[in-house]
Amino acid sequence: MSNNDRIFGGFDLTFVDINIRPLDVNNNLIEKFPALGSHHAKTDIEFTPGGNGFNFCRTLANLGRKVTFVGASSDFFENLVSMRKIPLEIEVIDCAKVNYTSILNLNDGEIQFNSVKNNLSPNHLTEKLVSIYRGSKLKHISNIALNSTSIEWVSSLLLCLVNPEHPYVFDSKVDVVSKINLLQDTSFEGVMFIDPSDISHFERLTDFVKILKSTAKLSGEKYLSINEHEMLTLQNYLKKSPQEIADFLNMPLIFHTSDFVKFFGKENYELKTKNIAHKKTFVGAGDCFNGSFLHQILKSSSLEDSLEFAIEGASYLIETGQYPTQSSIH
Repeated sequence: MSNNDRIFGGFDLTFVDINIRPLDVNNNLIEKFPALGSHHAKTDIEFTPGGNGFNFCRTLANLGRKVTFVGASSDFFENLVSMRKIPLEIEVIDCAKVNYTSILNLNDGEIQFNSVKNNLSPNHLTEKLVSIYRGSKLKHISNIALNSTSIEWVSSLLLCLVNPEHPYVFDSKVDVVSKINLLQDTSFEGVMFIDPSDISHFERLTDFVKILKSTAKLSGEKYLSINEHEMLTLQNYLKKSPQEIADFLNMPLIFHTSDFVKFFGKENYELKTKNIAHKKTFVGAGDCFNGSFLHQILKSSSLEDSLEFAIEGASYLIETGQYPTQSSIH
């Protein structure tokens, strides 16, 4: 691969995940919560670098791509990356801090308790970061609901695609509408991939939908990837079916659940997920699905093949607790 093949991803909050895995006597994840006040004897606890953007980049790197994660960092975070031999580089967003997430893994899923101490806003943008975002083949947008200033952050990133020197790009005080109104008839190279995370209780949903609508004016390859909670939130807000949402936003919609994956766009697909008897973890499975999908899309694979590959990638992580390599997915 040449340097031109390098992918820059993230542009997102950075986390250290504290993974808590309560196990039964057979070392499988337990079926339900222990009773309040009880002591669960068999529990694995580990610290690992995480966050939607990081897990997405980690997947692409593990599949053999040259990847640089763009986000906050710290000595502890980078030591975790090194200890796990995660093959990616880090482009540090200055003056941004690493956050923490406690994750309780159960047999049917996980519950995350996020501790967000630091947010990203236009104040963190520099000419270098703007240049990286514009030049990257991946225009990544994620973790909308976890970052209290995500609307300003994302609207500035999108505006830099129109004009990297526009003063609004670096100004936190300019209202979002003024920024997104400038997104007119702009084309971009690469892929814009939007993974909002859980927006079901997001207080700024109206602003986020305005940003989604504004992307309809941008010409380029785009995808919106959501789970069942996020789908229900958008359907209730927009009063539209999944296909109508995809048409309204002029953006294909990838709807992934534990049972199936549906694709709504000019082409429609529905695929079943794999039945996994023994589950190791769910942490990062959605990000692994997204990263595996993009890996195939960048290889110019068909949409259906890319979705199938993504299901295989996420299933491998759930079953083994390890991120997939090219050779581990058949």
